[in-house]
Formats: sequence, C-alpha cells, structure tokens
Amino acid sequence: MSDVFMHLTNVLRPVQSSSQTINEGTALADPESGRPSISKSESKIDDLGFLELASGTNPVVDIVAIHGLEGHREKTWSTEDGTLWLRDFLPTDISNARVLSYGYDADTRSTECVSTLTMRRHAEGLAQALSRIRKDSPRRPIIFVAHDLGGIILKWALVICHNQSLASKGELRDILVSTHAILFFGTPHSGVEGTTLLDTINRLTSMRIMTTDVILKDLQSHSSELENIQSLYVAASEKISSIFFCEEYKTSSVDRKRRRLNVAHHSAVIAGDRNGTTIVLHADHESLVRFSNATSDNYRSVLHYLKDYVDSASAAVQEKWITEDNLRSVAKGEVISQEMIVAKPCPPVSRSYVERKEIQSLITERLLPGSVQDQPRCILHGLGGSGKTQLATSWVRKHGARFTRVIFVDASSQTQIEADLERSIRSLGAEYNKMTWKDAVAYLGGKERGWLLFIDNADSPDLNLRPYLP
Repeated sequence: MSDVFMHLTNVLRPVQSSSQTINEGTALADPESGRPSISKSESKIDDLGFLELASGTNPVVDIVAIHGLEGHREKTWSTEDGTLWLRDFLPTDISNARVLSYGYDADTRSTECVSTLTMRRHAEGLAQALSRIRKDSPRRPIIFVAHDLGGIILKWALVICHNQSLASKGELRDILVSTHAILFFGTPHSGVEGTTLLDTINRLTSMRIMTTDVILKDLQSHSSELENIQSLYVAASEKISSIFFCEEYKTSSVDRKRRRLNVAHHSAVIAGDRNGTTIVLHADHESLVRFSNATSDNYRSVLHYLKDYVDSASAAVQEKWITEDNLRSVAKGEVISQEMIVAKPCPPVSRSYVERKEIQSLITERLLPGSVQDQPRCILHGLGGSGKTQLATSWVRKHGARFTRVIFVDASSQTQIEADLERSIRSLGAEYNKMTWKDAVAYLGGKERGWLLFIDNADSPDLNLRPYLP
C-alpha cells in the first residue's frame, strides 16, 4: 500500500471522538477548571441544530458560529483541554451578546451515518433553524463566525434569504437584513487545491465505513458550484462587512488525521469585496478558531473586530431595516411617507479600489461617444466578486456630472428591480408618489433626457431586462 494511501486511510478512519458530542440538556463540569465539559451523546444526531453558549446580558446582537467540514458545534471551537472561547472568554469580553453555535452533519465518513444533503440543502436548514430560534427577536443584529465549509453554507443561506419575495412574510429576509458582519475563518471561497480524497473515499467503502462525496466534490478548486454561489452572493452581501482570517501555517501531517483542509490565501478571501478586510492569524487551519487563553494574540485580534462590529451593529442594522420596510411597503402596493422616498444611491467606492484605466476608457467610448442616433449601452461581465460594481461606480463618480440624473437599480431579482425603479420616480416629488415602475420606465423613455441607468447585479440567466429598459 502506498504511503499516500496509508495516510489518507488514517484520515478517513472513524474516530472515537465522533460520537462524543454534547447532550444539549446536560452540562458536566471539568473537575480541574470548573468549566462545562463536552459530554458523550448516544448519537451524533443529538448534536445537530442550535446550542446557546451564552444568553448575554440584555443582548443587543446575536453572535452565531457555524463549524466547517467534519466539524462539531462545540469541538470545532475548543482546544484539547476543553477551552471553548465562545463560551469561556467571549461572554466576559462582550457581555451584551447572545452566543449561538450551529451543528449540522458535515461528516464525510462515519460508522453511524452520513448525510446526503448538498451544500444548498444544508444552507436551507441553517436559515430555517436560525429563523425559528430568533422568532422573538427577528430584528436583532447578527454577527456570524464561520469556519471553512461553514462560510460556504452561510453564503448559500444568505442568498436564499435574499431571494425571498419582499411581498411575503419575510422570515428569511429578516436574517439577511439583520446581518451586520461575517468573520470568515479559512473559508475556501474558490475551493481547495489538490483534493485527493474523492478517489480514496470510493476505495474505503469496503472498510465498513459509511462515506459521502456530496460536499467534497464541490469544494475542489475551480468548482462550478462555488463560482455559482459567489456570483449570487455578491448581491446578497452588498451591505455586509466581512473579515477574512487566513492561516499562516499548513496543517501538519499528524493533524491531518483530524482536519485535512489547507486553504490557500487566495482562496480564503473574496477578491473585489469592497466591505472586506483580510487578516492573517499565527495558526494552521484547525487552530484558526481555537484559542487556549484570553490573552493570546490571535484571540485579541478576533475580539478587536468583534467588539467593533458589536458597537456599530445597532445603528447600521436599524438603517437597513428602514430601507427594507420601505421596500416591503412598495412591494405590497402601500404608499409610504414622502419624506422617506429618496433615490437609491450608487454603492461607495472602496478605498482599496485599484484603477482600471483601460477598461474605464472603453466604458467612456461606449457611453460618451458624442453625437449618436441610438441609445448608448455598455455591458460589464465577469465572475462574481471580480470588481464590476466598483469599476462602474468609479466611472460614474468621475462622469456622473455629464448626465441629468443617475438611476441606480439592483437587478438581483425582479422584485428588487421594480422596487428600485418605482423608488426612482417617486423620489422626484409628491406628484409622483403613486407612480409605478412602469411609469418610471415610460418617464425615462419619453419626458426625461440625458439620464444614465445603472443596472447592477444582473446575474441570473433567467432575468429578462427588456421590460425595464426605456
């Protein structure tokens, strides 16, 4: 047997600790530290769903942790001596936060059972479970903490929330609107290079181990599934701040028996995210989310950003809810107060934006050609997160004065397009406060001249833009 196969056999060997998960109704104390310890459950199914690690004192935010591949809602965040920073350190440092940890079956091998769910199905389960546990405080701001695969599942969940109709009850959209920030820890946004586990899983099925490649195949580098998720996530995350924590060291061969992912820096960040910050922690992939004491440099770095986000969450999310309530009223055909109707602004340009002079000059040629008979149009296309919105916004900032008005429209959904167009014409004055999106298109096509229509996030191949073009 080759050394590589022997190593991967060890990786996929069922571990005794896989069934040592916490029983939600039982909290045993460690005799030395006095802290609650992880008890043994009869089945790993007992450890799925949400677990409240800290209730918080008059909580103003929910901090929600989501583990990764072959993870556990407590063990992923715990050191070998049982120190769980989300429970043992964070409630002391941020007392006004409720801390929740979510468990889902992300095992690729098990002697008990393995899940057949895709990443999207896991994401639906997360969104629905979070909606249920937040039913008494649906508008409380949320800060997510996600490790490797957990970040992908979270992105899918927010896309699902984003796609819920504005005219519906909106339980899932409540989650998206309330999301203030996400801390990604070693999330493979563009996949993992050199994944060799798929072949090995097939060869180990005869060793009395239940295995699955449902998730693994979509985590490989250049996965079309990951590209699709990222393309859809761009629109959903427009007003969400992100921190991308990257690992400094590769996981050692010994540690790979418990965690086999090594996520390269380029995959652990989302290129072009104007609301993102990248931080490298002195850790390998597993210890990115494990802190042995409250004075460690890695923990203090994470705590710094968590505190900043907790302090800014209430005001930022409240502003998002004003906009959301306005959009929901429009979707239901209700007339909203005139003082609240303002034209939707273009996204801000990131301080880290790098000029793309050649492409910007091409946009200028398309949209400012001088005297033309036909309506000038310019289409920007590319992978999600590649910076298209930033490029267009930068161009508009420089040349916007050449137009009588710039109308910004979010085309991530049909409902959103119509709400933004309706908002654009109603922002012109009280005499327009009963106008519809169709009136807005007709107005641009007839009465008004010299405008620029900026349509962003038109990613869906099923989207028909023709009715919305003047």
